[in-house]
Amino acid sequence: MRSSSRALAAVAVAAAVATGAAACSSGSSSSSSNATSSSSSAASGSSSSAPTASLTMWVDTTGPSPANTALQDLAKSFDQSHPGDNINVQLIPDAQIKTKLQTAMGAGNEPQMFWTWGGGPLQSFIKAGKVTSLGTTESAPYLKQFLPSTLGAVTVNGQVYGVPVEGTQPVYFFYNKKVFSQNNLTFPKTFKDLLSDVATLKSKGVIPISLGEADQWPGLMYIEYLADRIGGPSVASALQSGTAGAWSNPAITQALTDIQALVKAGAFGTNYNSTHFNGQSDALVYSGKAAMQLMGDWDISSIEGTDPSFVTSGNLGMAPFPSVEGGSGDPADLAGNTASYESISTNVTPAQKAVAEEFLSTMITSPDYTAAEVKAGEVPAVSGASSLFTGNLAEFDTTIYNSVQSAPNFQYSWDQALPPAQATPMLSNLQQIFNLKETPAQFVAAMNAVK
Repeated sequence: MRSSSRALAAVAVAAAVATGAAACSSGSSSSSSNATSSSSSAASGSSSSAPTASLTMWVDTTGPSPANTALQDLAKSFDQSHPGDNINVQLIPDAQIKTKLQTAMGAGNEPQMFWTWGGGPLQSFIKAGKVTSLGTTESAPYLKQFLPSTLGAVTVNGQVYGVPVEGTQPVYFFYNKKVFSQNNLTFPKTFKDLLSDVATLKSKGVIPISLGEADQWPGLMYIEYLADRIGGPSVASALQSGTAGAWSNPAITQALTDIQALVKAGAFGTNYNSTHFNGQSDALVYSGKAAMQLMGDWDISSIEGTDPSFVTSGNLGMAPFPSVEGGSGDPADLAGNTASYESISTNVTPAQKAVAEEFLSTMITSPDYTAAEVKAGEVPAVSGASSLFTGNLAEFDTTIYNSVQSAPNFQYSWDQALPPAQATPMLSNLQQIFNLKETPAQFVAAMNAVK
């Protein structure tokens, strides 16, 4: 799915973020000395004898955002507190970064630090010897400061190859509490209950589930969650690892069958294939025309930005994806964007490697940067951040943070975790599933044929 940063709805706080991030340094306030101390123990330190170097860091961007600003300011602060070092942050458009990185890796001129979403593409770079291991959570104690479920996407054979640099973005159902109350419904806990609620809502003239399938990626969240609830985490991990015949897993076939059951029940209304996420699918929910929407946690700020009263009045509800009867997946498992990461390439000198590790181990986990992330509308993937959540979104942020902290498994969005050669046909074939123009068996065959 697209990483539509929650920060895009919080541009007004950019100045505050810059102020908070500018205060970052390798030191910290007395209230956060423990975190800084444990980070420093894993780094080379910033003493006068430490090596100095200049390096380039690629950062994905979908346009101006407080989150990007916070990261840029963090790099500037690092330069100021580490004389002789320079981290050149280069913002790369989201539509270009995957291809640009693949080309650079192939030519051997990749940047010293690069943006990644983990999963299959990162694993292919690791196998090619293009990524530096950051160690394990035992050998590099600062890694323990990140929420464990957010490191899975960048961990291979126990070695961690990336650090979360922006907030976590799990997917939930967001629903109109008033619509549910008016129809004497509580949010469904099982898929069977969901189908029952769909029938009730449809009979009352309400679109049960808003879906912006014109963008293709919104439908992806259904197969991700259903496959996990039915078959557990191994379903997605086999896809990301490139296991032969992984698409033939019965859990995927059943997930596709369940999606079509929703379509046939009228769950998405009749115009879902011409509805977009930006401004359209949200409006159906807060206007009461639709009851709910499955979306990443950025949906909170998206709705707040267009109809603030819907959020402040308490009418916006949030709930996990229902369990599936007889499934082996844990109902506490999450799907979405675990985080966005920075990795260190092997195209580094010893001095550049030391400086990159110093930056990742002491700055990304610093209390100042964590606070800047929150001000930018992010939910940090760092332990101990819950006390920072305040204001209208505090209840949502706390729930999100706690669910990520306790999630047995957090699978990364398949369109980011899989190589583009697989992600593109996956989305187009899945849209055909939603349009009832392709059977589950045809989808499986088409995807197994993709190399």
